[in-house]
Amino acid sequence: MKKKTSSRHFKITKWFQGGRTIYYATMPKGKRIKKSCWTDQLSQWGENTDGGHNYGYSIEAKRVGRLPKDFKPCQILWFSKDFCS
Repeated sequence: MKKKTSSRHFKITKWFQGGRTIYYATMPKGKRIKKSCWTDQLSQWGENTDGGHNYGYSIEAKRVGRLPKDFKPCQILWFSKDFCS
């Protein structure tokens, strides 16, 4: 039997000239983000993380089953209360 988790995990990848950075975000299951707010949330993360500010960047989110065991705490992003309900 699969163990149910109390959170939803997302892998956030930000590409920019010269590389990419991978972050992870966790949203409690009781919270939701509207599809229309995903663009705003991704833009906020893009502007507030390292890389790509001079030449541009692209950023995407993908839902993952769990966080990898080797991730570092500095790779965690938090959902804004402005976008979650």
